[in-house]
Amino acid sequence: MASTEVSVITNSFQITRLPTKEYYQYDVRFRPDLPIATKRQRAMHILQTSLAPDIFNPRGVYDGKSIIYVSHQLRLPGGGPAASFPVRLGNDPNAAIGSLGVVEVILAKTASEVIRPKDLNRLIQIGHTIDPKTATATNLLQLLIRQSSNQNNPTNNGRAYFSSAGKRTLPGTGVELWRGFFQSVRPVIGRMLVTIDTSMAAVYESGPLLDVATHVLDTRNTRDLDLSNEHHFRKLQNHFKNKLIKTKTTGERTKTIHALERGPIGRYRFQKDDDVTTVAEHYYKAYGIRLAFPQTFGVRLSGKNAPFPVVVPAELCTVLPGQLYKKRLPTSTTKDVVDFATMNPKVRLQTIKGATAAGVQSPIQGYHTSEFIVDAGMVIDRNPIQVKAKLLAPPGMGFGTQTIMPNNGSWNVVNQRFKVAKAMKVWGVANFDPLKIRQEVENNTISEIIRCCRQLGMVVDPPVAVNRGDGAVERTLETILQQMLKKGPPDMIIVLLPKEADDIRTRVKFWGDIKKGVLTSCLREDKLQRANPAYFNNVVCRLNARLGGQYALPRYPPQLDVLTELATSPFMIFGLDVSHPGPGALKPSIVSVVWSWDQAAASYVAYSDVQTPRVEVIQDLRPMVRRAIYEFGKQSPPPKRLIFFRDGVSEGELETVRTEEIAAIKVACQDVWTKMKITAALPTITFIVVVKRHHTLFFPNESRVDDGKGNCRAGLVVDELRSPLAQDFYLQAHGGLKGTSKSGHYSILLDENFGDNIPKVQQLSFQLCHIYAKATRSISIPAPVYYADLVCARGKFHFDPESRDDLDFDSSTNASGSEDFDLARWKQAYRPVNSYANYDKKMYFL
Repeated sequence: MASTEVSVITNSFQITRLPTKEYYQYDVRFRPDLPIATKRQRAMHILQTSLAPDIFNPRGVYDGKSIIYVSHQLRLPGGGPAASFPVRLGNDPNAAIGSLGVVEVILAKTASEVIRPKDLNRLIQIGHTIDPKTATATNLLQLLIRQSSNQNNPTNNGRAYFSSAGKRTLPGTGVELWRGFFQSVRPVIGRMLVTIDTSMAAVYESGPLLDVATHVLDTRNTRDLDLSNEHHFRKLQNHFKNKLIKTKTTGERTKTIHALERGPIGRYRFQKDDDVTTVAEHYYKAYGIRLAFPQTFGVRLSGKNAPFPVVVPAELCTVLPGQLYKKRLPTSTTKDVVDFATMNPKVRLQTIKGATAAGVQSPIQGYHTSEFIVDAGMVIDRNPIQVKAKLLAPPGMGFGTQTIMPNNGSWNVVNQRFKVAKAMKVWGVANFDPLKIRQEVENNTISEIIRCCRQLGMVVDPPVAVNRGDGAVERTLETILQQMLKKGPPDMIIVLLPKEADDIRTRVKFWGDIKKGVLTSCLREDKLQRANPAYFNNVVCRLNARLGGQYALPRYPPQLDVLTELATSPFMIFGLDVSHPGPGALKPSIVSVVWSWDQAAASYVAYSDVQTPRVEVIQDLRPMVRRAIYEFGKQSPPPKRLIFFRDGVSEGELETVRTEEIAAIKVACQDVWTKMKITAALPTITFIVVVKRHHTLFFPNESRVDDGKGNCRAGLVVDELRSPLAQDFYLQAHGGLKGTSKSGHYSILLDENFGDNIPKVQQLSFQLCHIYAKATRSISIPAPVYYADLVCARGKFHFDPESRDDLDFDSSTNASGSEDFDLARWKQAYRPVNSYANYDKKMYFL
């Protein structure tokens, strides 16, 4: 049976009545400018509720930046289309304009047309495109559903709001995890939906600043807080800069930390009233405060251009709660973050519906009382919708001599033999954590790898060299390599690492992938201490794939097997991805292209490069695809069909990607055909965007789709929630391990290969989720997309560890633009994968 019809529940709620009112748009400006979003929100709240409630009746919805939408034309003072209002953010009701805490809010009616209900109806019609009218209408709907909850929960990022109820502190970081809810409007053909999902945010830990500082440094010794240690100083400066605080001497006034001052702050000297005094003396004389920790650091509250420094002892400061942490969390926190975010699917659905006490209320409970939704005339159904779906039959996994059927997306390699097994005769082991990975663990690791290799059909000899590293990474690896070369071409170096070993791993991969062209595989100490046979089976699957082998191939009966159908003529499957630097980091984005090297679509080659930060379109896609097709054509007939899976494109970027990237691919094909003097027709192209970072979830509504843990079974396809923008569907290809499973969202931007036969695209996508070379289970998105993501994540390995300081690689900045970014410098430093013995054609990235 190809598929089974089922039904599922979603976390989407239908808007049964769209807004009935027309809306007017006004520009908002502040003088002086308010760079802090919460201050802008507060100013507009005061203006509408206290300063001019008669004008703003009913209240408008403010986007937090520069636009407010109102359901009536404002009768502004003076009768004109614009007016200004003085808003006092401080406690002095008589403060004059221009004084501290007073801001001028300037409103002006825009030239934009009135937003009418028919504009909203266009959003749910098939084939509509995003134009200024529909974009504005969508923005208005988003604001209408979010306005009340965001006002009631000041810790929010616009799309989601968060509460400290049930928070968890991440040890050694000064960061907390808060729970909350995401909410968004999404048009589907024929109806408008509100999607609600549980969410999580990292938030700066609040409380006495000295306490938070000890948590950041993971110390109990207050002597560490003098910041004489340069590493401690930089770590705290990076953590606290631009954070909001209150001090014991400024009452309710909020201050911003501009920098830190090393201790002992009590002896910090400054000029006061024609005399020189210390901070400790000043606070005792002026406020009667005797410093308890004068040896610790201080915070500078004055900016760069201030006429004199304003420095306050850290012990007098309190970090305000609810400040979102927008940087990347340390990898050491991953387990805690996953544990906190993981939620049983049944509990998650009930929480979204508002039936359980989660510490923060689901927005669905407040829509019927929201003044903004009520004023608009909107009605939102309080019950989640149910949709029709289907369960695809899994492919059989063909090993050496047997075919086994997956059970909810997983299978066991025990007692199986690889489809294509490679030899590993010349290999070595480097142990960089000999204190924890002792001789017995090291020996067990080696013997288990040998046992699993032989059991799975690989020819393997004992390691040529085993070296207990003395910390000099390159020297240790070079010693092993020289011993291996005496026996023949090197196959692999197994590297045993401490639990936290980012620097060592970076050096290992740069040495192996870039300098030498020698395969390396890293195993962590914490995994080895509790390793079981299943773990070592997965390790060996990865080793075999890196060496060029295949452990199994997914196969359907001939009438259903899309890969077999494609293999009737040469074809290539591509994975494309762009990975952007974290917030505040002025580093390049990493782009990757991976492509299938064989007609089984199981072996892949990867290219990667750097490009302008935070640009989503792949700027050099044409030369990258051209190179891939040319390399493929040198060892096979030119491809007749190309299938692209593109990762991580939002709905707002679909049209740009469709226009620019598909055009680049077509030109690349023409380039190759011209260079190779091919007279056959250009290859046909299918281009599919796959997104995992969305919030649409599916929950079983009947027993045959339930996996027994509250998730839907692997192979679930939902195509009833069609987007008006592109032919799309959801595919949950994997079985749930922990928490709530999430499907991939597929949007087909071009299809010249399947004649718009969407079930074939669904079948192919599901099949490709079964070829991931280092897992004995299907994965959530097709393997080529996952490989492209892995290649992007390895971008840091392409830079010489010795030159990272020259690039300010690990620094962060508040710069948000790329106008000062020197891309040429980064491109020069980005080294290609070594091509020794065709190393760059191997799956080194696994």
